[in-house]
Amino acid sequence: MHAPPHYLGLMGGSSLSVSKKIADPVDGVARNVLTGSVMEWADWSDACERTESWLNDIYQRLRAGAVEASMEALYQGLHLLHRRWDREEWREFCLEVARLHRLRELLHQCPYSHYAFERPRGYAGDAVLIDHVYSLRETASSPLGRAIYHFLYEQPGPRSVRERRVLLGREIDAVAAEVPRPRILSVACGHMREVELSQAVAERRIGEIIAFDQDVLSLEEVRRMNPGDFVRPVCDTVRSIVLGRHVFQGMDLIYSAGLYDYLSECIARRLTRQLFGMLRSGGRLMVANFATSTPDAGYLEAFMDWWLVYRDEQQMQALTSEIEPGEIARLHMFRDSVSNVIYMELTRR
Repeated sequence: MHAPPHYLGLMGGSSLSVSKKIADPVDGVARNVLTGSVMEWADWSDACERTESWLNDIYQRLRAGAVEASMEALYQGLHLLHRRWDREEWREFCLEVARLHRLRELLHQCPYSHYAFERPRGYAGDAVLIDHVYSLRETASSPLGRAIYHFLYEQPGPRSVRERRVLLGREIDAVAAEVPRPRILSVACGHMREVELSQAVAERRIGEIIAFDQDVLSLEEVRRMNPGDFVRPVCDTVRSIVLGRHVFQGMDLIYSAGLYDYLSECIARRLTRQLFGMLRSGGRLMVANFATSTPDAGYLEAFMDWWLVYRDEQQMQALTSEIEPGEIARLHMFRDSVSNVIYMELTRR
Protein backbone atom coordinates (compact mmCIF):
# COMPACT_ATOMS: atom_id res chain seq x y z
CA MET A 1 0.00 0.00 0.00
CA HIS A 2 1.32 3.37 -0.97
CA ALA A 3 1.67 5.96 1.80
CA PRO A 4 2.09 9.68 1.11
CA PRO A 5 5.74 10.70 1.75
CA HIS A 6 5.01 12.85 4.79
CA TYR A 7 3.40 9.89 6.57
CA LEU A 8 6.12 7.33 5.92
CA GLY A 9 7.87 8.15 9.18
CA LEU A 10 4.80 7.14 11.15
CA MET A 11 4.46 3.62 9.85
CA GLY A 12 6.92 1.97 12.17
CA GLY A 13 5.53 3.58 15.31
CA SER A 14 8.96 4.90 16.33
CA SER A 15 10.10 8.50 16.68
CA LEU A 16 9.85 10.60 13.58
CA SER A 17 12.85 12.42 12.23
CA VAL A 18 11.89 15.39 10.08
CA SER A 19 14.75 17.31 8.57
CA LYS A 20 12.76 20.35 7.48
CA LYS A 21 13.12 23.33 9.81
CA ILE A 22 11.20 26.55 10.07
CA ALA A 23 11.87 29.86 11.73
CA ASP A 24 9.72 29.83 14.85
CA PRO A 25 7.44 32.88 14.79
CA VAL A 26 6.82 32.53 18.53
CA ASP A 27 10.25 32.36 20.11
CA GLY A 28 12.49 33.10 17.13
CA VAL A 29 14.39 29.80 17.06
CA ALA A 30 14.41 27.12 14.37
CA ARG A 31 12.48 24.05 15.42
CA ASN A 32 11.25 20.85 13.87
CA VAL A 33 8.00 21.23 11.92
CA LEU A 34 6.49 18.55 14.15
CA THR A 35 5.84 20.83 17.12
CA GLY A 36 5.64 19.24 20.52
CA SER A 37 7.73 16.15 19.66
CA VAL A 38 4.80 13.76 19.85
CA MET A 39 6.78 11.06 18.12
CA GLU A 40 9.52 11.16 20.74
CA TRP A 41 7.32 10.28 23.72
CA ALA A 42 8.99 7.27 25.27
CA ASP A 43 6.54 6.66 28.10
CA TRP A 44 2.98 6.62 26.79
CA SER A 45 1.38 6.03 30.19
CA ASP A 46 0.77 9.77 30.67
CA ALA A 47 0.37 10.62 26.99
CA CYS A 48 -3.17 11.94 27.40
CA GLU A 49 -1.93 14.53 29.90
CA ARG A 50 1.06 15.43 27.74
CA THR A 51 -1.16 16.17 24.77
CA GLU A 52 -2.38 19.29 26.57
CA SER A 53 0.99 21.03 26.27
CA TRP A 54 1.39 19.72 22.71
CA LEU A 55 -1.92 21.28 21.70
CA ASN A 56 -0.96 24.50 23.52
CA ASP A 57 2.18 24.68 21.40
CA ILE A 58 0.21 24.21 18.18
CA TYR A 59 -2.32 26.81 19.32
CA GLN A 60 0.40 29.42 19.86
CA ARG A 61 2.05 28.71 16.52
CA LEU A 62 -1.26 28.78 14.68
CA ARG A 63 -2.13 32.15 16.20
CA ALA A 64 1.30 33.42 15.15
CA GLY A 65 0.56 32.57 11.53
CA ALA A 66 2.51 29.32 11.00
CA VAL A 67 -0.55 27.62 9.54
CA GLU A 68 1.00 25.05 7.21
CA ALA A 69 3.59 23.77 9.70
CA SER A 70 1.15 23.81 12.63
CA MET A 71 -1.60 21.99 10.77
CA GLU A 72 0.89 19.44 9.42
CA ALA A 73 2.09 18.84 12.98
CA LEU A 74 -1.45 18.49 14.25
CA TYR A 75 -2.51 16.16 11.43
CA GLN A 76 0.49 13.87 11.81
CA GLY A 77 0.33 13.83 15.60
CA LEU A 78 -3.37 12.98 15.68
CA HIS A 79 -2.79 10.26 13.09
CA LEU A 80 -0.19 8.64 15.34
CA LEU A 81 -2.31 8.95 18.49
CA HIS A 82 -5.29 7.45 16.67
CA ARG A 83 -3.18 4.45 15.65
CA ARG A 84 -1.30 4.10 18.94
CA TRP A 85 -4.12 4.24 21.47
CA ASP A 86 -6.93 1.75 21.92
CA ARG A 87 -10.48 2.94 21.19
CA GLU A 88 -11.29 3.87 24.79
CA GLU A 89 -8.11 5.92 25.25
CA TRP A 90 -8.65 7.70 21.94
CA ARG A 91 -12.25 8.61 22.74
CA GLU A 92 -11.19 9.92 26.14
CA PHE A 93 -8.64 12.18 24.46
CA CYS A 94 -11.17 13.43 21.89
CA LEU A 95 -13.93 14.17 24.40
CA GLU A 96 -11.93 15.35 27.41
CA VAL A 97 -8.89 17.02 25.85
CA ALA A 98 -9.29 17.98 22.19
CA ARG A 99 -12.99 18.88 22.40
CA LEU A 100 -12.40 21.25 25.34
CA HIS A 101 -9.10 22.77 24.21
CA ARG A 102 -8.99 26.40 23.06
CA LEU A 103 -7.36 25.18 19.82
CA ARG A 104 -10.79 24.06 18.67
CA GLU A 105 -11.97 27.69 18.50
CA LEU A 106 -9.18 28.50 16.06
CA LEU A 107 -9.76 25.38 13.97
CA HIS A 108 -13.48 26.09 13.74
CA GLN A 109 -12.84 29.37 11.99
CA CYS A 110 -12.53 26.94 9.07
CA PRO A 111 -16.06 26.53 7.64
CA TYR A 112 -15.48 22.87 6.80
CA SER A 113 -14.45 21.93 10.36
CA HIS A 114 -17.12 24.10 11.98
CA TYR A 115 -19.96 22.80 9.81
CA ALA A 116 -19.08 19.17 10.48
CA PHE A 117 -18.95 19.73 14.23
CA GLU A 118 -22.24 21.66 14.39
CA ARG A 119 -24.23 19.22 12.21
CA PRO A 120 -26.96 21.69 11.19
CA ARG A 121 -28.95 18.91 9.50
CA GLY A 122 -28.63 16.64 12.50
CA TYR A 123 -26.17 14.09 11.14
CA ALA A 124 -22.52 13.89 10.13
CA GLY A 125 -21.28 14.08 6.56
CA ASP A 126 -24.33 15.67 4.97
CA ALA A 127 -24.39 16.84 1.37
CA VAL A 128 -23.55 20.45 2.20
CA LEU A 129 -20.41 19.33 4.01
CA ILE A 130 -19.36 17.20 1.04
CA ASP A 131 -19.82 20.23 -1.20
CA HIS A 132 -17.12 21.92 0.92
CA VAL A 133 -14.81 19.13 -0.25
CA TYR A 134 -15.80 19.18 -3.91
CA SER A 135 -14.83 22.83 -4.37
CA LEU A 136 -13.34 25.55 -2.20
CA ARG A 137 -15.98 27.85 -0.76
CA GLU A 138 -14.89 31.29 0.35
CA THR A 139 -17.07 31.37 3.46
CA ALA A 140 -14.38 31.42 6.15
CA SER A 141 -14.86 33.96 8.92
CA SER A 142 -11.20 35.00 8.96
CA PRO A 143 -7.93 34.72 7.00
CA LEU A 144 -6.83 32.05 9.49
CA GLY A 145 -10.02 30.06 8.91
CA ARG A 146 -9.50 30.32 5.17
CA ALA A 147 -5.90 29.10 5.45
CA ILE A 148 -6.91 26.12 7.63
CA TYR A 149 -9.67 25.25 5.18
CA HIS A 150 -7.24 25.37 2.25
CA PHE A 151 -4.86 23.05 4.13
CA LEU A 152 -7.60 20.53 4.90
CA TYR A 153 -8.91 20.69 1.35
CA GLU A 154 -5.61 19.30 0.08
CA GLN A 155 -5.40 16.40 2.52
CA PRO A 156 -5.79 12.77 1.36
CA GLY A 157 -9.39 12.35 2.55
CA PRO A 158 -10.87 15.29 0.61
CA ARG A 159 -8.78 14.34 -2.42
CA SER A 160 -10.30 10.86 -2.25
CA VAL A 161 -13.82 12.28 -2.06
CA ARG A 162 -13.22 14.37 -5.17
CA GLU A 163 -11.73 11.36 -6.95
CA ARG A 164 -14.76 9.30 -5.91
CA ARG A 165 -17.05 11.80 -7.61
CA VAL A 166 -15.07 11.57 -10.85
CA LEU A 167 -14.98 7.76 -10.71
CA LEU A 168 -18.74 7.50 -10.24
CA GLY A 169 -19.37 9.90 -13.10
CA ARG A 170 -17.26 7.66 -15.32
CA GLU A 171 -19.11 4.59 -14.06
CA ILE A 172 -22.40 6.14 -15.17
CA ASP A 173 -20.90 6.78 -18.61
CA ALA A 174 -19.56 3.22 -18.76
CA VAL A 175 -22.92 1.59 -18.11
CA ALA A 176 -24.57 3.95 -20.63
CA ALA A 177 -22.04 2.77 -23.24
CA GLU A 178 -22.91 -0.87 -22.51
CA VAL A 179 -26.70 -0.68 -22.07
CA PRO A 180 -29.15 1.50 -24.01
CA ARG A 181 -30.88 3.92 -21.62
CA PRO A 182 -29.79 2.19 -18.41
CA ARG A 183 -31.60 2.34 -15.09
CA ILE A 184 -29.41 3.53 -12.23
CA LEU A 185 -29.94 3.75 -8.47
CA SER A 186 -27.86 6.02 -6.22
CA VAL A 187 -28.33 5.11 -2.55
CA ALA A 188 -27.83 7.91 -0.01
CA CYS A 189 -27.29 10.14 -3.01
CA GLY A 190 -26.73 13.48 -1.26
CA HIS A 191 -26.55 16.18 -3.93
CA MET A 192 -25.52 13.52 -6.47
CA ARG A 193 -22.83 15.81 -7.90
CA GLU A 194 -21.28 12.96 -9.88
CA VAL A 195 -24.05 13.17 -12.49
CA GLU A 196 -22.85 16.71 -13.28
CA LEU A 197 -19.64 15.13 -14.60
CA SER A 198 -21.37 12.48 -16.75
CA GLN A 199 -21.40 12.91 -20.51
CA ALA A 200 -24.19 10.34 -20.80
CA VAL A 201 -26.36 12.39 -18.44
CA ALA A 202 -25.62 15.59 -20.36
CA GLU A 203 -26.68 13.86 -23.59
CA ARG A 204 -29.79 12.34 -21.96
CA ARG A 205 -28.71 8.79 -22.75
CA ILE A 206 -29.89 7.57 -19.34
CA GLY A 207 -33.25 5.88 -18.96
CA GLU A 208 -33.73 6.67 -15.28
CA ILE A 209 -31.67 7.61 -12.25
CA ILE A 210 -33.35 6.99 -8.92
CA ALA A 211 -31.92 9.39 -6.33
CA PHE A 212 -32.57 7.77 -2.95
CA ASP A 213 -31.92 9.74 0.24
CA GLN A 214 -33.46 10.46 3.64
CA ASP A 215 -32.72 14.20 3.43
CA VAL A 216 -35.49 16.16 1.70
CA LEU A 217 -33.23 19.21 1.34
CA SER A 218 -30.64 17.17 -0.53
CA LEU A 219 -33.30 15.85 -2.88
CA GLU A 220 -34.55 19.39 -3.53
CA GLU A 221 -31.03 20.27 -4.71
CA VAL A 222 -31.00 17.15 -6.90
CA ARG A 223 -34.27 18.30 -8.51
CA ARG A 224 -32.93 21.81 -9.01
CA MET A 225 -29.76 20.59 -10.70
CA ASN A 226 -31.48 17.91 -12.81
CA PRO A 227 -34.68 19.30 -14.29
CA GLY A 228 -36.78 16.92 -16.34
CA ASP A 229 -38.11 13.45 -15.65
CA PHE A 230 -35.11 11.14 -16.02
CA VAL A 231 -34.02 11.73 -12.38
CA ARG A 232 -36.55 10.38 -9.88
CA PRO A 233 -35.96 11.49 -6.27
CA VAL A 234 -37.16 9.06 -3.60
CA CYS A 235 -37.15 10.21 0.03
CA ASP A 236 -36.85 7.37 2.54
CA THR A 237 -34.38 5.78 4.93
CA VAL A 238 -31.90 3.02 4.18
CA ARG A 239 -33.71 0.98 6.82
CA SER A 240 -36.66 0.71 4.43
CA ILE A 241 -34.41 -0.96 1.86
CA VAL A 242 -32.86 -3.27 4.45
CA LEU A 243 -36.32 -4.36 5.60
CA GLY A 244 -37.52 -4.87 2.04
CA ARG A 245 -40.10 -2.06 2.15
CA HIS A 246 -38.51 -0.28 -0.79
CA VAL A 247 -37.48 -2.46 -3.72
CA PHE A 248 -36.31 -1.41 -7.17
CA GLN A 249 -36.05 -4.10 -9.83
CA GLY A 250 -34.03 -4.54 -13.01
CA MET A 251 -31.31 -2.02 -12.21
CA ASP A 252 -28.26 -1.82 -14.49
CA LEU A 253 -26.10 0.05 -11.97
CA ILE A 254 -26.51 0.60 -8.24
CA TYR A 255 -23.94 2.56 -6.30
CA SER A 256 -23.46 4.01 -2.85
CA ALA A 257 -20.67 6.54 -2.45
CA GLY A 258 -20.45 7.35 1.27
CA LEU A 259 -23.15 5.41 3.06
CA TYR A 260 -21.15 2.34 4.05
CA ASP A 261 -18.77 4.50 6.09
CA TYR A 262 -21.57 4.78 8.67
CA LEU A 263 -23.03 1.26 8.70
CA SER A 264 -22.45 -1.56 11.16
CA GLU A 265 -21.35 -4.88 9.69
CA CYS A 266 -24.77 -6.44 10.20
CA ILE A 267 -26.66 -3.63 8.43
CA ALA A 268 -24.04 -3.37 5.69
CA ARG A 269 -24.31 -7.10 4.92
CA ARG A 270 -28.09 -6.98 4.74
CA LEU A 271 -28.08 -3.87 2.59
CA THR A 272 -25.55 -5.41 0.21
CA ARG A 273 -27.75 -8.48 -0.18
CA GLN A 274 -30.87 -6.38 -0.82
CA LEU A 275 -29.19 -4.07 -3.35
CA PHE A 276 -27.57 -6.96 -5.19
CA GLY A 277 -31.00 -8.58 -5.53
CA MET A 278 -32.28 -5.47 -7.36
CA LEU A 279 -29.80 -5.89 -10.23
CA ARG A 280 -30.70 -7.38 -13.57
CA SER A 281 -28.44 -10.14 -14.89
CA GLY A 282 -25.17 -8.45 -15.78
CA GLY A 283 -25.94 -5.44 -13.60
CA ARG A 284 -23.31 -4.01 -11.24
CA LEU A 285 -23.33 -2.92 -7.61
CA MET A 286 -20.53 -0.59 -6.54
CA VAL A 287 -19.96 0.46 -2.93
CA ALA A 288 -17.17 2.57 -1.47
CA ASN A 289 -15.73 2.62 2.04
CA PHE A 290 -12.84 4.53 3.59
CA ALA A 291 -9.98 2.21 4.46
CA THR A 292 -8.67 1.54 7.96
CA SER A 293 -5.35 3.19 7.10
CA THR A 294 -6.68 6.63 6.18
CA PRO A 295 -4.53 9.37 7.76
CA ASP A 296 -7.47 11.79 8.13
CA ALA A 297 -9.32 9.87 10.85
CA GLY A 298 -7.51 11.53 13.75
CA TYR A 299 -8.45 15.08 12.83
CA LEU A 300 -11.98 14.14 11.75
CA GLU A 301 -12.78 12.52 15.08
CA ALA A 302 -10.88 14.84 17.41
CA PHE A 303 -11.94 18.22 16.04
CA MET A 304 -14.84 17.64 13.64
CA ASP A 305 -16.75 14.99 15.63
CA TRP A 306 -16.96 12.98 12.41
CA TRP A 307 -16.73 9.27 13.15
CA LEU A 308 -16.65 6.82 10.27
CA VAL A 309 -16.59 3.03 10.08
CA TYR A 310 -13.32 2.08 8.38
CA ARG A 311 -12.80 -1.27 6.65
CA ASP A 312 -10.07 -3.25 4.93
CA GLU A 313 -10.47 -5.53 1.93
CA GLN A 314 -11.24 -8.61 3.99
CA GLN A 315 -13.97 -6.76 5.87
CA MET A 316 -15.40 -5.45 2.61
CA GLN A 317 -15.58 -8.93 1.11
CA ALA A 318 -17.30 -10.17 4.27
CA LEU A 319 -20.22 -7.87 3.41
CA THR A 320 -21.14 -10.28 0.59
CA SER A 321 -21.64 -13.21 2.98
CA GLU A 322 -25.44 -13.15 2.70
CA ILE A 323 -25.37 -13.39 -1.10
CA GLU A 324 -25.45 -16.83 -2.69
CA PRO A 325 -21.91 -17.20 -4.17
CA GLY A 326 -23.28 -18.67 -7.38
CA GLU A 327 -25.19 -15.45 -8.08
CA ILE A 328 -21.98 -13.39 -8.23
CA ALA A 329 -20.42 -13.42 -11.69
CA ARG A 330 -17.53 -11.16 -10.63
CA LEU A 331 -16.22 -9.54 -7.48
CA HIS A 332 -13.69 -6.80 -8.12
CA MET A 333 -11.99 -4.68 -5.46
CA PHE A 334 -9.55 -1.80 -5.78
CA ARG A 335 -8.32 1.31 -3.98
CA ASP A 336 -8.20 4.88 -5.16
CA SER A 337 -5.00 6.67 -6.17
CA VAL A 338 -4.08 7.60 -2.57
CA SER A 339 -5.14 4.21 -1.10
CA ASN A 340 -7.77 5.80 1.12
CA VAL A 341 -11.02 4.44 -0.32
CA ILE A 342 -11.80 0.81 -1.13
CA TYR A 343 -14.24 0.13 -3.94
CA MET A 344 -16.07 -3.19 -4.20
CA GLU A 345 -17.86 -3.99 -7.43
CA LEU A 346 -20.23 -6.97 -7.68
CA THR A 347 -21.64 -8.16 -11.04
CA ARG A 348 -24.75 -10.33 -10.98
CA ARG A 349 -24.76 -13.53 -12.97
